[in-house]
Amino acid sequence: MEEIKQELKRGNIRNLYLLHGEERFLVNHYAKAIEDLAGEEKTVFDGNIPPEEIIMAAETVPFFSQFTGKRLLLVRDSKLFAAGRKDDSEKIADYLEKIPPDTVLLFIETEIDRRIRSYKKAAELGAAIDCAPLSPPNLTKWLTRLFKNKTINGATINHIIRTCGNNMTTLNNEATKLQHYCANKPDITITDVNAICTPTLESKIFDLTKAMGAGRTGDALKMYNDMLTLKESPIMILTMIIRQLRIILLCKCHAEKHTPNIQIARELNIRDFVVSEALLHGKRFTKQSLIAALESCQSTDIKIKTGLISPELGVEILLVSLS
Repeated sequence: MEEIKQELKRGNIRNLYLLHGEERFLVNHYAKAIEDLAGEEKTVFDGNIPPEEIIMAAETVPFFSQFTGKRLLLVRDSKLFAAGRKDDSEKIADYLEKIPPDTVLLFIETEIDRRIRSYKKAAELGAAIDCAPLSPPNLTKWLTRLFKNKTINGATINHIIRTCGNNMTTLNNEATKLQHYCANKPDITITDVNAICTPTLESKIFDLTKAMGAGRTGDALKMYNDMLTLKESPIMILTMIIRQLRIILLCKCHAEKHTPNIQIARELNIRDFVVSEALLHGKRFTKQSLIAALESCQSTDIKIKTGLISPELGVEILLVSLS
């Protein structure tokens, strides 16, 4: 990815790209950079397009090549690089070596299989770019750069990520909101984040479990009812409560072995500030109380799934019993 980034910055463009991966913000970012360099002439294909149509379009002489130099064929979600279209995948794999020099073939896929020949050919002959979520340090650096005209400290950056999640599209939108909200002041603070940013369900669950641990039953029930008003699923809320309690328990167990926070974060695949917050939060719980809480969650889940209680009431009773 870094190699392609530098190539595009220099204005260099290859004849073949395959963009895929979970972080769609990065997919869209690189797709736009490639489109901008390719020129004005563009043909778009969507879905399970026959490979013959792609090949025919690639072999057609571009009308405006003398002005733009390149023309772009953009193919989205063709499934030609995933299992299920074996014959078509073979045809496109054979053709990738024959792309005309005046053509840029850009595939944007949600499903890929690295084992099949078409993927291997794309990686060998062009650039197969896995737009995976950024690592925690790189996500922090990227988000900090969005506030280049403002003063913002690390604690506030971490609070934005905890409040808004790791999705780069969401973070970009929230950063834009913060820039407008703080247009007349030089810095951005945690207070500003709390005033204007939209919390994710995960962030709300973190606050909910904090209320539970502190015995603030009324606050916990209010947060729960607010989530229901926003049409959040009680089953999803229960699932997220279980996840948060597990993180607290696992962090507690690791800390008892004197494991450094950064190593705990790596082993649990969470951010280091999440570990710090979980350990701070975990002071309100014993290991035995966390295990008992998880057992109560499991019991509630079984009662809901067997029809003994409604999801809404089941989770509400659970919150009362755990607060």
